[in-house]
Amino acid sequence: MIKQNKNLICPISRSKKFYNLITLKKFPIYMGVVEKNYKPEFLDLNFNINKITGTVQIYPRVPLKKLYFKSHGSGTIGKLWQDHHNQFYKFIKKKINNNILEIGGGHNSISKALSKIKKNLNINLTSFDPNGKVLSNLNHKIIKDFFNPKNIKKYNINKKYNLIIHSHLIEHIYSPMDFLKNVHKLLDDDGYHIFSIPNLKNMIENGYANAMNFEHPYYFDESLLDYMLKYNGFKILKKKFFKTSHSIFYLTKKNKMNLIKKKYNFYVKNKKIFLNLKKKWDNDVELLNNKIHKKKNIFLFGAHIFSQNLIFNGLNISNIKYILDNDPNKVNKYCYGTSMVVKKPSILKKYPKPIVILRAGPYNSEIRKKIINSINKRTKFI
Repeated sequence: MIKQNKNLICPISRSKKFYNLITLKKFPIYMGVVEKNYKPEFLDLNFNINKITGTVQIYPRVPLKKLYFKSHGSGTIGKLWQDHHNQFYKFIKKKINNNILEIGGGHNSISKALSKIKKNLNINLTSFDPNGKVLSNLNHKIIKDFFNPKNIKKYNINKKYNLIIHSHLIEHIYSPMDFLKNVHKLLDDDGYHIFSIPNLKNMIENGYANAMNFEHPYYFDESLLDYMLKYNGFKILKKKFFKTSHSIFYLTKKNKMNLIKKKYNFYVKNKKIFLNLKKKWDNDVELLNNKIHKKKNIFLFGAHIFSQNLIFNGLNISNIKYILDNDPNKVNKYCYGTSMVVKKPSILKKYPKPIVILRAGPYNSEIRKKIINSINKRTKFI
């Protein structure tokens, strides 16, 4: 049982006046895989919009220890992710200095890139990463815990950093204003704050299920993120878009704290975006159910939020044989909250004309190409 206090607050106005836009009843709280007899937990996935500012949040929240009880492999598989990590490293490369703090490195860890360059051996790198590993060829301090004021004090982090970096992290933070304040405090006066974040606006407009969920509780479009950065004392020097529907790289520099007088109100705009999102999901499930009715050899791609979203929006899984996934660590396990077993895509070789339901957002092209070219060219995608 997940207990919640009634503490849904807009990060900008502090208003508690929210309106519910979307609810997916009894949704799985974890977006990975588990063993057969694991008992999953469920919680209503509510999309709520603030009536004063139009900020959108998922609420209630899942406790962090339940939400991240183990890694689910996000950001590890595929060429697109590898290209992202390489491009992000190039984006920060010129600002690399001798004293760096990396927050939530995980599979996106920039420390892996630094460790390959001999001239960087004198860099002092500190990483907040609950699942991180120390790299022996760097002066690397790993803190296996979450980044928050309590742990900053607990681990005696009292020095200033030239550079603070994180990748696909801030969208996971439950208290983003506090997070940015802490980053600001730990930076040198001329320090840089560089990060990558999903392009959530584009993802929502395209109906991607991985945009907002229990792990991504805030709708961070550029307008909200820019506002919060300026409010918390960061000057935005540069932005770079990685692909259309993937990520935005931000280069910011520590600045004086500012009280922004400009009002923030995107209620009408954001309400329309999210109501259109639910309409897209409903129409898509209806279309899929019609297409797979009485069909055989049907598969669903992705042991992740993509498949969970379809299933808990009403996808008929009675004719679906397996969920497919490229991550070998997920094979023969069960997609959390479902009765669906995960198999390697290579299983498609056994079927003459398999049908694959593919809703993996920006990864669709890469997945489709690999299956057609390397596994079964007669595969039909819907």
